[in-house]
Amino acid sequence: MGIEILLYMIIGSFAGMLAGLLGVGGGLIIVPCLVFIYTFLGFNEEVLVHIAIGTSLASIIFTGTSSAYTHYIKDSVDTKILIPVTSGIVIGAFIGAVIADHINGNDLRKIIGVFALIIAIQMYFNFNKYLLSTRPRNFISVSVGGFIGAASSILGIGGGSFSVPYFRISGLKLKTAIGTSAACGISIAVFGALGFLISGMNEQNLPQSSVGYIHLPSLFFISLSSIFFARIGANIAHKISDHLLKIIFVLLMVIISFYMLFL
Repeated sequence: MGIEILLYMIIGSFAGMLAGLLGVGGGLIIVPCLVFIYTFLGFNEEVLVHIAIGTSLASIIFTGTSSAYTHYIKDSVDTKILIPVTSGIVIGAFIGAVIADHINGNDLRKIIGVFALIIAIQMYFNFNKYLLSTRPRNFISVSVGGFIGAASSILGIGGGSFSVPYFRISGLKLKTAIGTSAACGISIAVFGALGFLISGMNEQNLPQSSVGYIHLPSLFFISLSSIFFARIGANIAHKISDHLLKIIFVLLMVIISFYMLFL
């Protein structure tokens, strides 16, 4: 159990740092790592990926709050566009969790792998450079928020990989897009985790210390370290080169994609 605790805290440290640096929830770190650990621990294959996703979303509640607050006090959260996007996210995140319950675990794993590769390509070729001349209307932001919430909930991520590009093309500066995205991740995590908790309540193959598709020991120790490192990451984000951040992020996504698709 001691090694497990250490691994959970290491995962939380990396996820928290990534959350603060890039405005993502850290789920693209947490989910693949938990899939690896749960496989080693012998969790049932039918529910293993679902537990990894549900636990990831629950931990992002704490990680995202820490990251968003740090960005907020640095005046890097745009509440005008945050509110309509979050309105759509609230509905989409819960729907996404219900949909994920009906998707095979191996299919979910492949979806995450393909998604990570798409994000790497998008970041490398800098598609965010095509900015809109005016802010999108609220109904568009609500619709986009619904998509972000559903997709993020299915994948077990905080949504930053979707929301940062959207905020960028909406005209926000990169650091403001990151901070606003971090704030969005909180609502995704809350309603996504709630959906996974409810949809997994009647599952018979859950490991001990699980509530629905949320594994409590993992949640506790990942959150414990991620809260601290999310603040560090957010502070670094306001000092480090955007180009360096992009390169690190792209390499990370490629590694995760390879693991989820081929290992």
